[in-house]
Order: sequence, then structure tokens, then C-alpha cells
Amino acid sequence: MALENHGLQPDHGPVLVTGATGGVGSIATTVLARNGYEVACVTGRPENEDYLKKLGASQIVDRDRLSTVSQKPLEAATWAGCVDAVGGTMLARIIGQMKYGSSIAAVGLAGGAALPTNVMPFLLRGMNLLGIDNVMQPFDNRQAA
Repeated sequence: MALENHGLQPDHGPVLVTGATGGVGSIATTVLARNGYEVACVTGRPENEDYLKKLGASQIVDRDRLSTVSQKPLEAATWAGCVDAVGGTMLARIIGQMKYGSSIAAVGLAGGAALPTNVMPFLLRGMNLLGIDNVMQPFDNRQAA
């Protein structure tokens, strides 16, 4: 909902989901796919690819591709949106790969709380990092979801 509230639409391109085999990631994959989005799922376990595709993933991204900090301030603009349950180095890498005007919904920090990145993607691509609070969320928002 936060991604759509910030302009994400199915025709904007692929939405990346990190931590895709976890609870948040698998639900995000299912909901996005059922709402017409092209979903790319990150996993480090090739044996889970069939499971992710059954949930609606159209692309599987190897976790190793995103597990190191990039030496470039920006990379190819690839993702129209992202639901990130990992944080840390992976989130830092993804920030540099976001399309212009896109958003990331940060929902977890399984990969750590540090964010080793720079402000270039925010300044040059106008992208947004949306913190998603799942503890103190007002009841009306929970009902809408």
C-alpha cells in the first residue's frame, strides 16, 4: 500500500522482494503478483525457486548479486519498487538500482541495521525510502490493508 501511495503501478516495471521465502516476503510476493505486478524475488536458496514461482515470482535474483556494497554511487536503474525485509548491505545495494521516482518499503533488518550507502540515488533519481512500522500501525490502516 505504501508503494502504491507513492505512485507505484504495475506497468512501471519489476518490483523486487528481498527475504522472499520468509513470512513478509512470501506474502508481499503473492499480493504483488495477484495485483498485476512483475515480481522479482531474492533468494540464496535455489531449491526455493519453484516455491517462489508458485507464489507469482516471474524472476529469481541470486542473493549473492546483492550481498556486497557497490563501488559505484548509482547502478543501472532496474527496479520500479522494492519490499525489503533484509536491510543492511543488500538494501544499500538496491538503493543504487532503483528507477527514477521509485520507492522502497523497508520492513525488516535481517541483514543488519547499518546502511552503507550514499545520498546520490535520493538526489539524482528522486527515490524514496519508506519505513514501514508494523508494531504501532493505527487500527484504521490495518483494516485498510
